[in-house]
Amino acid sequence: MNHNILLISALIIFAFIILRIYFLFLLNTEEKEPEELTLDETIKRAQQLYANGMHLELQRFLKKELTKKYQSLELRKILIRSYLDVGNTSLAALHLEAVLKVDPSDMESREELGRIYLEDGNKRKALAVYEAIYAYNPTDIVAIKNLAQLYRDISSADKAIKMYNLLLEAEDDPAEIVKIKHTVAQLYLLEGYNDDAQKTYEDILEITPDDTDVIKIISELAYKKSDWQTCLMCYEKLGKINGENIELLEKIALMYYSIKDWDKALLAYRKLIDLEGSRSTNYLHYQNRYCEILIHKEQVQEAIEILTNLIADFPNEDSLAYTLAQAYTSMGEYEKAIGLYENLIENLPPEQTEILRNFISGIISNWAMDLFNQGEYTKAFDKFFEGLKYNQDNAEIYYKLGKCNCEIKSYQDAIGHFKRAISIAPQESKYYFGLGYAYDEIGDIKNAKTAFYDAISINPLDLQSRKAYAITLTKELEYANACEQFLEILKSTPDDADTMYNLALAYEILGEKENALQYYQKSLDVQPQHEEARHNLELLNAEMTNQA
Repeated sequence: MNHNILLISALIIFAFIILRIYFLFLLNTEEKEPEELTLDETIKRAQQLYANGMHLELQRFLKKELTKKYQSLELRKILIRSYLDVGNTSLAALHLEAVLKVDPSDMESREELGRIYLEDGNKRKALAVYEAIYAYNPTDIVAIKNLAQLYRDISSADKAIKMYNLLLEAEDDPAEIVKIKHTVAQLYLLEGYNDDAQKTYEDILEITPDDTDVIKIISELAYKKSDWQTCLMCYEKLGKINGENIELLEKIALMYYSIKDWDKALLAYRKLIDLEGSRSTNYLHYQNRYCEILIHKEQVQEAIEILTNLIADFPNEDSLAYTLAQAYTSMGEYEKAIGLYENLIENLPPEQTEILRNFISGIISNWAMDLFNQGEYTKAFDKFFEGLKYNQDNAEIYYKLGKCNCEIKSYQDAIGHFKRAISIAPQESKYYFGLGYAYDEIGDIKNAKTAFYDAISINPLDLQSRKAYAITLTKELEYANACEQFLEILKSTPDDADTMYNLALAYEILGEKENALQYYQKSLDVQPQHEEARHNLELLNAEMTNQA
C-alpha cells in the first residue's frame, strides 16, 4: 500500500518537473526573437533558392523580406525572374512597375515590362512603356519597331508611318526594306495619301523590278489620277515580264490614245483588230477607235472608207455613225455630218435625243464660224440662229455671235449676245471678257472695267482679262491699282515686254521714276525692238539728268 503511494507520488513529481521544463522552454522561445538577415545575407539566400529552383519558397521568402527591404532592386529583380520562370507575368509586371518607381531610368526593366504587356495583349500599357523608352532614347530600334506596330494596330497611321520611316533609316537589308516599305505604302493608302503610296511602291520597284503585283498597284494609282505616262510604263513592263495578252494590249492601246500618241495608238489598235478578228465582241469597238485615230491623224478619207464599209455590214451600230459624222465634220462637210446625226435621233430615247441635238447645235455653230471667216456674214448669222433651234441655250453660239458682231463693229448686238451667254453659263470667264471688250470699244470704260473684273474673279489665271482690266484701270486714272495688276501678270509671264512697258508708264505717271526706268529697261531687255519703251526711256533719262 505504502509502496504504491510512493510510486504515484514519484510519478506526479516527475510529471511536474517535465511540465515545468516544457513551459520554461516555451517561455524562452517566445522571448527570443530570431536574428534579422542583412541585405547581403538575404540576397545570398534568395540566389540559393533561385539556383535550386525552389520558386515557391523563394517567392514566400522575398515577399516577407521586401516588406522590410522595399528599396532593394536586386531582391525585387530576383523575384521578377522567378515569376517569369514560372509564367506568372502579371506579378512580374507588378514588381517591374515597382522597380521603375524606384529607378525610372532602368530601361532594361522598362523594356521587359513592355515585352510582357505586348505578350499579354495589353496594347495601351505597352504603348505607354515604349513611348517612354523612345522619349528617353530616340534611337532605340526595339522601341521604334514596337511603336510602329502598336500605332498601326490602334489605327494611328501617321505616327506608325513616322516610326516605320525611322526603321527604314536604320535598315540595310534589302528584303527588310521592301517589307517595311510595303507596310508604309499600305498605311499611306489607308489614309488616302495616294501620291505618297505610289512613290513608296516605286521605291520598292527599284529594289524588286520584276514584282508584277507592285507594278499593277502603281498602274492603278496612276490611272486614278490620269497619269497616263506612268500607266503606260507599267503596262509595258508587265508585257515584257509576263508576255502580251489581249487585256494588256487593250490597256496599252488606251494609254497611247489618252496621251495622244496617235502613231503608236494606231499600231496598237491594228494589232488588237488582227488578233481578235471580226468574230470578237470587241471587234467594232477596236475598228471604231482605229477610225477615230485616223481622223486625229488627218487621214480622214481612209477613216470614212472603213466606216462606210462597216456601217454597210453593221447598220444598227450607232457608234460607227457617230464617228463617221465626226469625220465629215473634220472635213467641213457639215451637212453630211448633220444628216447622220438626224438619222440617229429617230431611234434614240428622249434623254439621248437631247444630247445629240446639243451636239448638232455645236456643229452648226462651227459651220457658221467657217462661213463668217469666209466673209459670208449673212449666211453665218443664219446658221447661228439655225443652231439655236436645236439648242436655244447654247451659250457658245451666243458667245460666237457676240464675237462676230464685234468683228463687224455691231457692238450693241454683241453686248446683248455676250449677256445672254453669261446668263446661261455665268462661270465662263471668256464671256465676260467679250462683254468687256464690246463695252470698251464703245467707250463705256466703267462697264468694261466691271466685266473684266468679273472675268478674273471667276478665273484668276485669265491673263487676257487681267491685262484688259489693268488697262481700263489706267483709263480710269487708277494707276496704283493698275500697277498691282501689271505686277500680278508678270508673276505668270515674266518676259511680257508690253506689260512691263505699261507698268513703266503707270509708274512714271505716279512719279515713281526709278521704278519706271527699271521697267522700261526690262521691256527693252526682253524686246530690244520695242520703240515706245526706248523712246520713253530716253525721254525720262534726259528729264532726270536735267533735274540733277
